[in-house]
Amino acid sequence: MRRDKNTMGIRDRGYIAMSTVLVVGFVMFSVGMGAVLNSINQMQMSFAETQKEEVIGFVESCVQDALLSINKTDTLGGSVILPDGTCTVTINSHVGSDWDFTVEGTHGGYKKTIRVTASRTSTVNITSWIEI
Repeated sequence: MRRDKNTMGIRDRGYIAMSTVLVVGFVMFSVGMGAVLNSINQMQMSFAETQKEEVIGFVESCVQDALLSINKTDTLGGSVILPDGTCTVTINSHVGSDWDFTVEGTHGGYKKTIRVTASRTSTVNITSWIEI
Protein backbone atom coordinates (compact mmCIF):
# COMPACT_ATOMS: atom_id res chain seq x y z
CA MET A 1 0.00 0.00 0.00
CA ARG A 2 1.34 3.33 -1.03
CA ARG A 3 0.93 6.35 1.18
CA ASP A 4 0.29 9.73 -0.21
CA LYS A 5 2.84 12.33 0.92
CA ASN A 6 0.24 15.10 1.17
CA THR A 7 -1.97 13.06 3.48
CA MET A 8 0.93 12.19 5.78
CA GLY A 9 2.00 15.81 5.88
CA ILE A 10 -1.43 17.01 6.96
CA ARG A 11 -1.65 14.38 9.70
CA ASP A 12 1.89 15.17 10.89
CA ARG A 13 1.12 18.89 10.90
CA GLY A 14 -2.01 18.22 12.96
CA TYR A 15 -0.01 16.33 15.60
CA ILE A 16 2.62 19.05 15.68
CA ALA A 17 -0.02 21.77 16.01
CA MET A 18 -1.80 19.88 18.78
CA SER A 19 1.47 19.22 20.61
CA THR A 20 2.43 22.89 20.29
CA VAL A 21 -0.93 24.00 21.66
CA LEU A 22 -0.60 21.61 24.61
CA VAL A 23 2.97 22.69 25.44
CA VAL A 24 2.19 26.41 25.17
CA GLY A 25 -0.97 25.90 27.24
CA PHE A 26 0.97 24.04 29.92
CA VAL A 27 3.66 26.74 30.04
CA MET A 28 1.03 29.49 30.33
CA PHE A 29 -0.80 27.55 33.06
CA SER A 30 2.46 27.04 34.97
CA VAL A 31 3.38 30.73 34.77
CA GLY A 32 -0.14 31.73 35.83
CA MET A 33 -0.13 29.38 38.80
CA GLY A 34 3.29 30.64 39.84
CA ALA A 35 2.02 34.22 39.79
CA VAL A 36 -1.09 33.29 41.79
CA LEU A 37 0.91 31.39 44.41
CA ASN A 38 3.42 34.23 44.71
CA SER A 39 0.56 36.69 45.15
CA ILE A 40 -0.98 34.58 47.92
CA ASN A 41 2.39 34.34 49.67
CA GLN A 42 2.83 38.12 49.48
CA MET A 43 -0.65 38.68 50.93
CA GLN A 44 0.06 36.34 53.83
CA MET A 45 3.35 38.09 54.59
CA SER A 46 1.66 41.48 54.43
CA PHE A 47 -1.10 40.32 56.78
CA ALA A 48 1.45 38.94 59.25
CA GLU A 49 3.35 42.24 59.23
CA THR A 50 0.10 44.13 59.86
CA GLN A 51 -0.71 41.85 62.80
CA LYS A 52 2.78 42.34 64.24
CA GLU A 53 2.43 46.10 64.00
CA GLU A 54 -0.95 45.92 65.72
CA VAL A 55 0.42 43.90 68.65
CA ILE A 56 3.33 46.34 69.03
CA GLY A 57 0.89 49.25 69.14
CA PHE A 58 -1.29 47.39 71.64
CA VAL A 59 1.59 46.59 74.02
CA GLU A 60 2.99 50.12 73.69
CA SER A 61 -0.42 51.41 74.78
CA CYS A 62 -0.24 49.15 77.82
CA VAL A 63 3.25 50.45 78.64
CA GLN A 64 2.02 54.03 78.38
CA ASP A 65 -0.88 53.21 80.70
CA ALA A 66 1.57 51.65 83.19
CA LEU A 67 3.78 54.76 83.03
CA LEU A 68 0.73 56.95 83.69
CA SER A 69 -0.08 54.82 86.72
CA ILE A 70 3.47 55.25 88.03
CA ASN A 71 3.25 59.01 87.42
CA LYS A 72 -0.13 59.45 89.13
CA THR A 73 -0.01 57.00 92.05
CA ASP A 74 3.58 55.67 92.17
CA THR A 75 2.11 52.17 91.95
CA LEU A 76 1.91 49.55 89.28
CA GLY A 77 -0.70 46.77 89.08
CA GLY A 78 -0.24 43.29 87.70
CA SER A 79 -2.23 44.02 84.56
CA VAL A 80 -3.38 46.79 82.27
CA ILE A 81 -6.88 46.50 80.85
CA LEU A 82 -7.59 48.20 77.53
CA PRO A 83 -10.59 47.90 75.19
CA ASP A 84 -8.53 45.64 72.87
CA GLY A 85 -7.47 43.28 75.65
CA THR A 86 -5.33 42.88 78.73
CA CYS A 87 -1.57 43.08 79.18
CA THR A 88 0.40 41.46 81.97
CA VAL A 89 2.75 43.71 83.93
CA THR A 90 5.67 42.19 85.80
CA ILE A 91 7.71 44.36 88.16
CA ASN A 92 11.34 43.32 87.84
CA SER A 93 12.52 45.78 90.48
CA HIS A 94 11.32 48.90 92.29
CA VAL A 95 13.91 50.68 94.38
CA GLY A 96 13.03 54.16 95.57
CA SER A 97 11.96 56.12 92.51
CA ASP A 98 13.49 53.67 90.02
CA TRP A 99 11.20 51.20 88.24
CA ASP A 100 12.07 48.24 86.05
CA PHE A 101 9.04 46.41 84.65
CA THR A 102 8.02 44.20 81.76
CA VAL A 103 4.72 44.40 79.87
CA GLU A 104 3.53 41.44 77.80
CA GLY A 105 0.50 41.35 75.56
CA THR A 106 -1.10 39.17 72.92
CA HIS A 107 -3.18 40.49 70.07
CA GLY A 108 -4.34 38.64 66.96
CA GLY A 109 -2.32 35.55 67.87
CA TYR A 110 0.96 37.48 68.13
CA LYS A 111 2.76 38.07 71.43
CA LYS A 112 5.03 40.99 72.24
CA THR A 113 7.01 41.94 75.34
CA ILE A 114 8.49 45.33 76.22
CA ARG A 115 10.86 45.96 79.12
CA VAL A 116 10.95 49.48 80.51
CA THR A 117 13.25 51.14 83.02
CA ALA A 118 12.01 54.47 84.34
CA SER A 119 12.59 56.91 87.15
CA ARG A 120 9.84 58.88 88.88
CA THR A 121 10.63 62.25 90.34
CA SER A 122 8.29 65.15 89.59
CA THR A 123 7.77 63.44 86.22
CA VAL A 124 8.46 59.98 84.87
CA ASN A 125 11.68 59.73 82.86
CA ILE A 126 12.16 56.67 80.69
CA THR A 127 15.69 55.34 80.94
CA SER A 128 15.28 52.29 78.74
CA TRP A 129 12.58 50.88 76.43
CA ILE A 130 13.43 47.51 74.89
CA GLU A 131 11.20 45.35 72.70
CA ILE A 132 11.93 41.76 73.56
